[in-house]
Amino acid sequence: MASSFSSALMASSSHSAMYTGEWEYDVFLCFRGDDTRHGFASHLMAALSDKQIKAFIDTMLRKTECIDELLSILQRSALSIVIFSENFADSPWCLDEVATIAQSMVKFGHRVLPVFYRVGWSDVAGDSGSYSITIDYKLKASSEDNKRWRDALKAVANCAGHTSQAIQIEAKLAKEIVEDVQKQLIDMSPSIKSNNLVGMGSRVLEIQRLLAMNSLDDTQIIGIWGMGGVGKTTLAKACYERLTSLMRKTKHRFVRNINENCEKHHGVEEIVSELYSRLLSESNISHVDLDISYRRALLSRLKVFIVLDDVETPLQLEQLLLGDVFNLPKLFAAGSRIIVTTRNKKVLQNALAKIYNVACLNDIESTQLFSLHAFKQHCPLVNWTEMSRLAISYCKGNPLALRVLGGTLFGEDKHYWQSFLSGLRRIQKPEIHDILRRSYNKLTVEEKKLFLDVACLLNGISRSRLIEYMDTVCPAAYAKVKDLIDKSLFMCISKKDGENIEVHGLLKEMAWNIVNEEPKLGKRSRLVDPEDIHKLLTTQKVKNWTKFVSNFFKGIEEMVLPRRKRRKVIDLLRTGNNALEGDRTTEGLSLDLSKANKMHLEANAFEGMDSLTFMKFWWPRDFEIEQKIHLPHSGLDSLPDRLRWLHWDAYPSKSLPWRFYPQHLVNLIIRHSPIKRCWEGFDQPMLVNLVVLDLSSCKNLTVVPNLSMSSSLEELRLQGCFSLVELPSHVQYLHKLITVDLRHCVNLERLPSRLDSNFLKHVWIQNCPKVMQCPEINSGELEELDLDGTPIRELPGAIYNVKQGGVLRLCGESITDFPAISRSLKEFRLCHTAIRDIYFNFPHLASSELLPIYDRLELVENCRLESLPRNLWNMAGQLVVEGSLLIESLPEISEPGCRSHKNGSDIHNMSSLNYLCLKKMGIKSLPSCVHKLDRLNSIELWYCERLESIPTNIHKLSQLLVLTLRGCRSIRSLPELPLRLLTLDVGGCKSLQALPSNIAKLSWGSVRFDDCPQLNETMVNFPVHVTLSRQSKVSLLYSGSEIPKWFAYKSVNDKDDSCVTVELSPSTCSSEQLMMKGITFGIVCSWDHWDGQVNMRCDCNINTTTIASWSSDRWFLDGDDTPSDKVFLWFDKNSSGKTKKRRGGEEGESWYMKYAGLTVSFWFYLQLPNAQDVNQLKNFKIKRCGVSLLY
Repeated sequence: MASSFSSALMASSSHSAMYTGEWEYDVFLCFRGDDTRHGFASHLMAALSDKQIKAFIDTMLRKTECIDELLSILQRSALSIVIFSENFADSPWCLDEVATIAQSMVKFGHRVLPVFYRVGWSDVAGDSGSYSITIDYKLKASSEDNKRWRDALKAVANCAGHTSQAIQIEAKLAKEIVEDVQKQLIDMSPSIKSNNLVGMGSRVLEIQRLLAMNSLDDTQIIGIWGMGGVGKTTLAKACYERLTSLMRKTKHRFVRNINENCEKHHGVEEIVSELYSRLLSESNISHVDLDISYRRALLSRLKVFIVLDDVETPLQLEQLLLGDVFNLPKLFAAGSRIIVTTRNKKVLQNALAKIYNVACLNDIESTQLFSLHAFKQHCPLVNWTEMSRLAISYCKGNPLALRVLGGTLFGEDKHYWQSFLSGLRRIQKPEIHDILRRSYNKLTVEEKKLFLDVACLLNGISRSRLIEYMDTVCPAAYAKVKDLIDKSLFMCISKKDGENIEVHGLLKEMAWNIVNEEPKLGKRSRLVDPEDIHKLLTTQKVKNWTKFVSNFFKGIEEMVLPRRKRRKVIDLLRTGNNALEGDRTTEGLSLDLSKANKMHLEANAFEGMDSLTFMKFWWPRDFEIEQKIHLPHSGLDSLPDRLRWLHWDAYPSKSLPWRFYPQHLVNLIIRHSPIKRCWEGFDQPMLVNLVVLDLSSCKNLTVVPNLSMSSSLEELRLQGCFSLVELPSHVQYLHKLITVDLRHCVNLERLPSRLDSNFLKHVWIQNCPKVMQCPEINSGELEELDLDGTPIRELPGAIYNVKQGGVLRLCGESITDFPAISRSLKEFRLCHTAIRDIYFNFPHLASSELLPIYDRLELVENCRLESLPRNLWNMAGQLVVEGSLLIESLPEISEPGCRSHKNGSDIHNMSSLNYLCLKKMGIKSLPSCVHKLDRLNSIELWYCERLESIPTNIHKLSQLLVLTLRGCRSIRSLPELPLRLLTLDVGGCKSLQALPSNIAKLSWGSVRFDDCPQLNETMVNFPVHVTLSRQSKVSLLYSGSEIPKWFAYKSVNDKDDSCVTVELSPSTCSSEQLMMKGITFGIVCSWDHWDGQVNMRCDCNINTTTIASWSSDRWFLDGDDTPSDKVFLWFDKNSSGKTKKRRGGEEGESWYMKYAGLTVSFWFYLQLPNAQDVNQLKNFKIKRCGVSLLY
């Protein structure tokens, strides 16, 4: 029934009610009075009233009135708010209200906003949640009411809503709900609804907030800024239509397409004349007439609401506002509002306007808008979802593109869709292309070059790196990058380590089309298509033949030849070597090697490419790298000397060409290469412009290039250079260094004594076992210092320079005391030290200050550590302690204390611990008051072999989702567990005799109880049956050598053990009988010597064609697991699996209906997370398998 509700909602969403402002009530409020009437519900009512939102509460309805009256009131209300609280399900009346609301959702498209107040979704809608338990045991409802209420609760709870767990301050929660109501009421308004506008509610509300309509004692300009086609004009129009009715005593005017009209009429004079003629109710007012003081006085007393659509330059805006752009109160009366839409942010910045940046639509909004135009409803038609997804992903949230593509595909059959979508990137829709191209056409020559470079070659690059790269050839690169951001051609995306520059997908495609307008391949400025690059680089073979012919004729030039033939020889010599296209003038190559075919290049493949400045041959994922480009044994003759960016993953030679002079190089990136040194010989080139040097995973590299003159170097990455012994001393003097990466340089011995750069942020010297001393670092910008796995002889002073919120990892037995790091860090890791106990001695910390808190504290393999401090639980958000067998007990958890902060204020030193991992320790129990760590969502106890018990109050940890007790051999029983627990792992608990008493009530996601010999077969099979019958996706692992008896289909021992054949139900059955509700999969498997993740997969085949596939969740298997047969089971309600689509995304009916009555085979196999581990699959053997189909 719940699924029928959701499907009905999808069908009815296209005719959901329209908000006309004539409803009797804006909101119907449903709540449990005893829980919230005098608390949260009253706060919410007050917040709604403050915004003039009229709400109906069910106390206005007499309980004696029938449910039909309630249905009538719901029809007279725009939307409903349902406040789910702790005792909500105790009231049959509340449950009846929810059932009626759910009925209205289906019948009338009624909108609902659920609020989870001090309860979770699983409490309300879960099959084992508190509401279900109340309905079953307390109300003892009839089977009809039970089903009706449960289905209604699920339908309402599945709507988008709010939860007090996310927003704990009630006033803030009420404010968020009211804003959501306002957005929905705006979305339901006629102007939005009738024009098929999507996602306008939140955007219009934000513009209203910027307009500050509650405070009309000033005059303001509000700017709407964004790329072409993103909906600036549409948004401005929606605001205009909504607000003109609220500003009745205001002169209002919407001036459209200003830039287009300026180009048509050669200026703004006609626009100015028409605008002010209408405002002053006169005719044909000229610009000169507006300078008359009388008219200026009239304007200054006039309150206006004006939209100026598509203003291109600051000068246009200044002329439109009669030169008073900075003095609007002089031009118009107080309370006036002006909205300006533009692609150029400078227009708004110059006017000191408040700016609203129009973002592209999200996935849900994009699907809705596309569907409105392609299917005339709010969602794709059944079996058209995948093809719709292809079209929607192409548009990247641009409303114009979504409307155009949807309208183009409306009414067409699937063959047309497939053909159109397969050639989508080669088909230019003028309605989209012309609007986007207009921004490009207005750029200067240098701006065009910068835009094409980023769109075609550098999309996603960090902003600082782009500016550094372009500065060498483009004056004022910083300003030009900012200008292109302001003109909505670049997007500036904030990342944790800075800002990245990205280009919208449609603009990127426009850039490729611009480049491809040049018909000759060798004349195109930038190439990214693997086939084009292959053609360009392999034409050298033809040119070699041409060169031979020309040289041959040159040798016989003095011979007597007919005049006509002699002229042909001379012409051939003059045209040079490239008889195909003339000189190759390509400036940039970007080749994704994962998409390229293998190619064999000649030694002179790059000869004559003098214009080439950018070359990037790259692999998107490190672990998939293979050799795609092959060179002669002697390597390349040369590379273009003008190269500024050279990135070549898996470069196949031992060195770069000796005829390559890299004086212009800014970025040199050669990874996963057999290169031994960058240049042979003693005469090493000076890399004077180098900013980035990345030679990661060059295992044969023995010598770092000469960097003595590389004063601009910022990144030095040598990770995984196994043969490198020394880092040159001149690296010390590189004063702009930001990153030094020496991880896994296992033979590295000698480092500079210090690093002088004041800009150093990241220093990674991890797993360098021969490095005994860390360089001295005085940088005040140090964010990460990683010496994990590097046995330093003495604690470096650099550890005290790590910034607040940084990362520090230390290793070595020379560390005997807990380092006195007074700053709070993101991560602090101590490994293989000689520390015996942890005490705090911070001489630089004032007595009134709190001790530092670490987001993650790791104490790993500190074998001499005997005890942990009492305030351990307040030190970290995530705590990992491993390999400290001498620790026999954990400190008790005291009540939250109260201490003074250094500023004099009192704060509660509450525990923020949310993750606890204890591995291979000597503890016998967790602290008795573990329930006080109420933020814990994961407890992992690995191989704590002396652990005997778990505190009984663990069930009070309401946030706990994961409990792992792997290899805890001494534990005999488990107490009741938290109801929200999703993952339980008791594998290897040899003494465990019973599972928790409340296991049937838990909402499992994955359960593991292998190698538990004391659990009898009944206890093992109990959670299998209970769990697989209820959840949407569940995984189970336990010891055994047989597939459970209740499996309908199993492998036959004398045939392939990894395959099961199944005869599907015949097509003569009804569609309801054919409808599959889920599939349970099972395999018996064994493995040897494996430590890592693995997941089970199953493909459904007809003959050799795969028609569907499924995958289990990943399991972590480690080398300590006892070698024995294990049973893996997983249940998936998605019985359709991942179906294989033909090109163009064709979809059809579910495979089990399409192939009803036929015999299919289910093939099982295992999958490892990384392709590099594929050879390890031989350690696994599938012995039996089975499937069970649930109809």
